[in-house]
Parts: sequence; C-alpha cells; structure tokens
Amino acid sequence: MELETKIKEIEEVELENPIVLEGLPGIGFVGKIVVDQIIKQLDATKFAELESDYFPPQVTMKKNGLIEHMKNEFYYLKDVGKYNQDLILLTGNSQASDFEGQIIISKILANYFEDKKAKKIFTLGGLGTGEMIEKSRICIAGNNKELIDEVLEIENTTIRKDEGGAIIGASGLLLYYAEKMGIDAVCLMGETPGFYIDPSAAKEMLLVLFEILQFEIDLEEINEQVEDTLKKLANTAQLGPLGVEPQVNKPNDDLRYIG
Repeated sequence: MELETKIKEIEEVELENPIVLEGLPGIGFVGKIVVDQIIKQLDATKFAELESDYFPPQVTMKKNGLIEHMKNEFYYLKDVGKYNQDLILLTGNSQASDFEGQIIISKILANYFEDKKAKKIFTLGGLGTGEMIEKSRICIAGNNKELIDEVLEIENTTIRKDEGGAIIGASGLLLYYAEKMGIDAVCLMGETPGFYIDPSAAKEMLLVLFEILQFEIDLEEINEQVEDTLKKLANTAQLGPLGVEPQVNKPNDDLRYIG
C-alpha cells in the first residue's frame, strides 16, 4: 500500500508574501513552545492541516478521554507588528517517524509554502548541549548569508564556530528545499540541555523574533512556565523531570538538533 501525505485546507485565505514560522516537536520542544505561544497570544486562525501515514503509528489521549490523531497544523495572522506582516505558523504534535517520511513531508511543506508565496521561512528548535546552561543563546544557520548576518545583529544570537553537527528533521530540510525554490530561510536554535521541555530557551527565542519581525506578545504565561520548570529542576537536583536519570548526549559528542 502506498503511503499518503496530504494537506487539507479548512479555510481559504489570501496572504501577502507571508513569513513562515515552523515550530514542530523537537529537542526541548523549544520551537513548538514559541509558535504555540504566538498562536495563543495573538489568536491566530487555523486554516489547514497536514495528515500523513509517515507519522508515528499512534494517537494521543486527551483529558476528556477522546483521541487525537498525529498531524501538523497551519495557522495564519495578518498585519502583524510594525511592518504589518502576514504570518503562517506551523505547529503540530508529531514529525515523521523515519527518514523517508521526513524528506517527503518536508518537500510537501516547502511546495505548499511556495504556493502561498512565502517571502521567508524561519524554522525554530532546540540545540542540545547535553548539560545545564545559565542562559540559552540562539544559534543561527540558514541558506542565505545576508539573512544570517541580519539576524546576527540581534543580541544573544551566534553561529557555531566549529564544523559538524546536523539539523535533523523539518527544521533542517526546509532550509534546503526552500533554497531550491528561491526562498530565504534561517533556522533559529535555542541552546537547551535536551532532557526536559525548556520554556526558558523558548523565551530567549521569542525575544529574538520580536526584534526580527518587530512585534511582541504577552510573556506572562511563558514566564510562569520558566518559574515552574526551575522549581522542578531544583526539586529533582541532578535527576530528570520524572525523577529518573536523563538520557543525554555527553558534552564532547557532536551537538545535534532534531527538528
């Protein structure tokens, strides 16, 4: 049986050269936290959904007992910030479970964003350090040097000085397929230990996005998440959030970001 991936549009929407923000699950859930906060705080509207047989063979259970299938969701915002910029926000509860699925879904996403005449794409995620850090820097990689340099003018941004490492998943592949379509794209990666959900790294990424796109959202909820996470970490000392020894990369391993 041939596996299928399809995008189903819920609402027709006219957008003017939108900027895409991708935040799918990955290390520390950094990108997903960022995009979900923007969707919530600015009341973005869902307009499309991607379903795929390449997602993990499971459903999730909600508090009311109902199930939810694996999916990616597209939201939009119009006239955001100082530049009155239209945005497409990509979130979801899953990425593809194998290499073939990652490639196929990323190609479909890139084609869809090209069809929507996307001007730029910012993919968002975490960069695993394998150890605790005081403050997350936002590391940059992309397919256009001018856009990289523009982002690097913002405080708390950097690039890795050594060769190696990989951006695995949609956050990396979208950079490649966007380049083939002539769309400038940059990945913002918030440094994170990698063994717990990290709202602190997400907050630092939001502050960078505020500068790039000249908009703001209410940070009260994410500040509360940061405080709650710090309390849990203090209570469990060197153990992970569930009281078990976390599985992490050693500091001398190649740092890897999983999209």
